[in-house]
Amino acid sequence: MGRITFLRIIENGFLNYWRNFWLSVAATAIMVITLFILSSLLILNNLAAVSLKALREKVDISIYFRQTVSEQIISQIQRQLELLPQVKSVAYVPPILARERFIELHKDEPLLIESVEQFSLEENPFPASFAVRVNDLSDYPTIINIFEEEKFTPFVKKITDKRDVVDRLERITTGIKNLGFGLTLAFGAVTLIVLFNTVRLTIYSRREEIEIMRLVGASNGYIRGPFVVEGIFYGIAGSIFTSLILFPLLWFLTPRISSFFEIGPSNFAFSGSNLWWLLVMQLLAGVILGIISSIFAVRKYLNT
Repeated sequence: MGRITFLRIIENGFLNYWRNFWLSVAATAIMVITLFILSSLLILNNLAAVSLKALREKVDISIYFRQTVSEQIISQIQRQLELLPQVKSVAYVPPILARERFIELHKDEPLLIESVEQFSLEENPFPASFAVRVNDLSDYPTIINIFEEEKFTPFVKKITDKRDVVDRLERITTGIKNLGFGLTLAFGAVTLIVLFNTVRLTIYSRREEIEIMRLVGASNGYIRGPFVVEGIFYGIAGSIFTSLILFPLLWFLTPRISSFFEIGPSNFAFSGSNLWWLLVMQLLAGVILGIISSIFAVRKYLNT
């Protein structure tokens, strides 16, 4: 195919896009919705992965000791605990620090603070505790089983396992992924149908011109080419408009998302230079959808 022929195909494809302006607007709008959902799904997956990783690093087991247990015994237990291969860290929280944290946490509840301050430091109702973090969530049952043994019964008052927080977040994340995947498939199918019918209408409106080109010996590639280019334009236009909507939203929301989930903006993959990768993915997805729908429409209508 010569350079002039190639340029004419592109030119005709561009003209096809603008000849049916309102149809093109509708098809581009559907493409924007599909690409927006796809991009949002990618962002949510990344955010969920980063959030789960950050949460796993913060989740711990709280082991509360009885008031009668001495500092010496607690220190011995801590040294033994730190020797276990499953244990990542052991943070000792003395009763005074537990009291201060409680007051800080409930500083906006004066009645609760007043009831706590009625106790002197010697009568401090808050027990000493360990905040134990392990190398992997699967190691938590091992630690819990150790402290549930009979030899620790005289010392340990209560064990609080916070893994259910991670489990709930994982279930929510899985649900969001499944919903997003389903929406992407649904709108992807709708996009293909809309683009398919848009290209078919374009072909129908130019049916006499197409017949003349066939009579004068135009190749199938030359006839089909402009319609495929038209589909590519739908993908390009859709990705551009999606980026114009999505990128300002990301710029506005990224600091708030990072603050809410307590993760650094640098850990949130879709920021900075990574936005260009998101743009490339949108562009590829849009162009592929446009090409597929155009090829099917051309093959079905032109019977070639």
